[in-house]
Amino acid sequence: EMMNHVSALSRQGIKPNSIRRQKCMLESLRELIREGNDARKNEMERLPNVGPSRNAEADKSVKLVGGMAVLLRNKNQKRQGDYMKVKMQRMEYMETKKRMENMKLHPLPLRMPKYAEITVSKSESIGLTAWDDMWNGAVLDAYSKITVNKSLLGNISVTKQHAESNGIRRVIDARSVNSDGKGQDGNEKPRVIITSIGRDLGRQGVVKGDVVSHFNGEPFNGTASELEGLISNCYQGEVLTFAFNADSAVAEALKRRSKLIRAGAAKTSNRKTKSRPIW
Repeated sequence: EMMNHVSALSRQGIKPNSIRRQKCMLESLRELIREGNDARKNEMERLPNVGPSRNAEADKSVKLVGGMAVLLRNKNQKRQGDYMKVKMQRMEYMETKKRMENMKLHPLPLRMPKYAEITVSKSESIGLTAWDDMWNGAVLDAYSKITVNKSLLGNISVTKQHAESNGIRRVIDARSVNSDGKGQDGNEKPRVIITSIGRDLGRQGVVKGDVVSHFNGEPFNGTASELEGLISNCYQGEVLTFAFNADSAVAEALKRRSKLIRAGAAKTSNRKTKSRPIW
């Protein structure tokens, strides 16, 4: 490397002086290198604006390239983030769509089971009143909206409106001997319907028209007056528990719906197995 540097200096016209000829070769080489460095230094001093301007331009270029790299990186990150966001939104949409399609094919009963509890207080009534009703033994009753109306004179009337759809018909006929759209599951049986509620029960989702199925952890098969008597005989501070709509109609509807869903899942699994190639 030193010899190459000396050759380059010689081509530039830098030669040893008379004093250098009397020194050894190693000293001459050192002198040549030193003179070459001095010559380059003098050249840079004569042109003082060349170096700094190039350095400034280089720094500017480096900053520009670095800034562009940061912008591109941020843009790519934002694009990736937007892609993931859109992907998650699409997945949520497809999941919601699938759930809605499943609900349309296999609808849930209108009267779903509920649980509520309330603490008895002598200063405040729980505000619960009931009405004696009769279940006709049809599973279709689980898909019926029970409406309770009370006139100004205190007269109570109960109306039942059955919902109709292909999905409801499919669920009801899942385990029925006769496809009559009612799904007769048993004989007529008395039951108790809520006609009014207090604030505490209302906060827990209880509404008028709910069927009282359990009281204090036990199935309730009594009348409305018996239920109100049990509540009035409770002592202050006692916690009362209720289960609503866990009656025979709703239970049978949920069983038939579950059977229908399992049958559909089994058909889908068999279809996928048959379409799979055998190697």
